[in-house]
Amino acid sequence: MFRVAIILFPGTNCENETRRSLVNAGLEADFVRWNEVAKLAGGYDAYVLPGGFAYEDRGRAGIIAALDPIMEHIKQAAAQGKPVIGICNGCQVLVETGLIPGLANNALAGAVAINTRVKGGQIIGTGFYHDTVNIQNVAPQGRSCVTTNLAAGAVIPATVANGEGRFLFPPALLAELEQHNQILFKYCTSAGEIINEFPTTPNGAMWGIAGFCNPAGNVVAYMPHPERLERGGESLFTNLRAWLEQTPPQEPYQLTYQPPQTEIAPYQSGNNSFQMLVDLIITDNAAKTIELALNQKGYAVSVSRKTHYEVWHDDTVTDNSSLITTLVDSGELLNTSKERYTTQAATNPHTVSFLVRYAEDFEGKTIAETLQTRFGLTSVKHIDKGIVWELTFTEPDLTKRMQLATNILNTHILFNPFSQTCHIIV
Repeated sequence: MFRVAIILFPGTNCENETRRSLVNAGLEADFVRWNEVAKLAGGYDAYVLPGGFAYEDRGRAGIIAALDPIMEHIKQAAAQGKPVIGICNGCQVLVETGLIPGLANNALAGAVAINTRVKGGQIIGTGFYHDTVNIQNVAPQGRSCVTTNLAAGAVIPATVANGEGRFLFPPALLAELEQHNQILFKYCTSAGEIINEFPTTPNGAMWGIAGFCNPAGNVVAYMPHPERLERGGESLFTNLRAWLEQTPPQEPYQLTYQPPQTEIAPYQSGNNSFQMLVDLIITDNAAKTIELALNQKGYAVSVSRKTHYEVWHDDTVTDNSSLITTLVDSGELLNTSKERYTTQAATNPHTVSFLVRYAEDFEGKTIAETLQTRFGLTSVKHIDKGIVWELTFTEPDLTKRMQLATNILNTHILFNPFSQTCHIIV
């Protein structure tokens, strides 16, 4: 019997449904925790990264797990042609590792961004969403390890339950993926009609895409959860078993798309704006997790973070301090029971700071609208919300500190250039 390793990270919560579906499909399934890398030496035929919230989605969904040491074994297994399947949170991990879509050297090629519920061309909601959906196999039968015997056009019921499920990939890359049938699943109605609009597409994903494979077809990532429905996951895992029994031939090729080089410009505030930086009085677990992940990668760095607000106002505001007091009292920007604020960035000479924002800043827009409508602060025009990551090094040489900071940025642990922007604070 073929053996499948179900990889568990702290925060994984769909392992039992995944195991049930694998066993029902005639496969042997074992749980392997993130800190049991040695257990994988026993040899597994396939690997599944189930859903959940690995490391509580600290930083952003999937990024800490993507940099976990166990993923080096998974990458090697994928390179050897062994099936690797990522479901929901596992899908986010595979995108952050670059295993999906499978560019040369597993280069990062896209993002799984915050959900948007789009209807009639308007965003009617964002963030976490849970419902029952349908997905359609839009690739030829046999294209991937979960569609080995699945006919093109087949419709599969599933559930969705995530806050970051919206695929963002460059259109030029998507066109190449479509050319090679690497786009496996799209959201559809129960009758098989593909509609890239809420509620059929629950998260605003580009082209209504629900899942991809890599060029070889052995690495698959999809956001919905067929395995959460009783006897649901078998519709894909029986195809995994068939793939292991006899892998269909695939035409070898390499994707040609090359991600653009990311430019990190200095942050400059506007003439009619001021910044507020908010940090926790209590321990910041997200910053600590990022720090530990970087330490594990060999970086001697301490990490702290602050929520960054750039408040834009009209010409009627002549006294920033008065408006700041009003904003603090509103409770919309911080909770003074556990947070504090400053208007100045860190001045430690050994600290390098980066401001990261989502390219689509839904939170900042919502806060500004609340201040305008509920508190009558019409002088506030809009608010840009972001995170300031402060990296403090023991390295005394400035040039070397900057190189270390650049290397950390290149891990993408602080930001994903396909869904976020980044500026250095000088």
